[in-house]
Amino acid sequence: MPSIAVVIPTRNRGSDAADAARAVLASDVDLELVVVDQSTNDDTSIALDSINDRRLTVIRTGTVGISNSRNIGVSATTAPIIAFTDDDCRPRPDWAEVMLRTFDGDPRAAIVFGKVVLPATDGHDFAPAFDPVQRIQEGRMIRPGDDMGIGASFAIRRDVIGELGGFDPLLGAGAPFFRGAEETDVLVRALHVGRRVVNTIESPVLHLGVRSGSDARDLVVAYQRATGAAFAKHARLDGIAGWVDCLRWVTGECSSALRGVRTGRRASLGPIVHFAAGAMLSLRYRVDRESRRFVARS
Repeated sequence: MPSIAVVIPTRNRGSDAADAARAVLASDVDLELVVVDQSTNDDTSIALDSINDRRLTVIRTGTVGISNSRNIGVSATTAPIIAFTDDDCRPRPDWAEVMLRTFDGDPRAAIVFGKVVLPATDGHDFAPAFDPVQRIQEGRMIRPGDDMGIGASFAIRRDVIGELGGFDPLLGAGAPFFRGAEETDVLVRALHVGRRVVNTIESPVLHLGVRSGSDARDLVVAYQRATGAAFAKHARLDGIAGWVDCLRWVTGECSSALRGVRTGRRASLGPIVHFAAGAMLSLRYRVDRESRRFVARS
């Protein structure tokens, strides 16, 4: 059995997906790599065919959405630790080793998020990045300004992802309404059941998926709405404790806006509005208590 499995979802990224796979396979760790290809053309499969490495498995699927891809990848692997990165990311050769070492160094670690860095930009572009401050998160729910790891550098124990019910297909890139926050949803579920999350700054992953202009704004709004949906689901599942967490999140965003006014910046209510909009839109789905996932209403 390999020590660690790595899952890369991809859709119509061609050579980018192959470059991401090569970056993972540069590791000396005993690993298995599964690329889940949701492409609508053959460019990605042709690019991946050029990689001659027995550790690589490519799964072509007609499903849509990054959460579906990740769930398929989990089911297709056997290692006790499962790591995730994206087709627009470039992990360092020691990335998988750092993930394993972090789990080995803390038997209570259920999830590990890694540092994610961006290429140089002009300051007006956007892509998700992650530079953690806290090493360990447990015991309380995340609030605005807290560390929130992202799927570009993320690993979880197999038994934990099974306990949490996997990724919610109605969250994440490719989902119908909530195109983000699938990893935030897993983080919220893990913290709620008392699991420990460890953040590491070793071996940062380079995230190349930088957006600009209206694409950047659309991506930010999508993340904020999806975060609202994830927290609203938590509230519907966990009652008063979940609603208190939603209120704390909104209060935190209000405090951030007020701090901006005091320092002479323009107050931005966008994060609050989009969080609330996502929470309200999530009511179009019911929530299955056993799987802890959104389910389309009949």
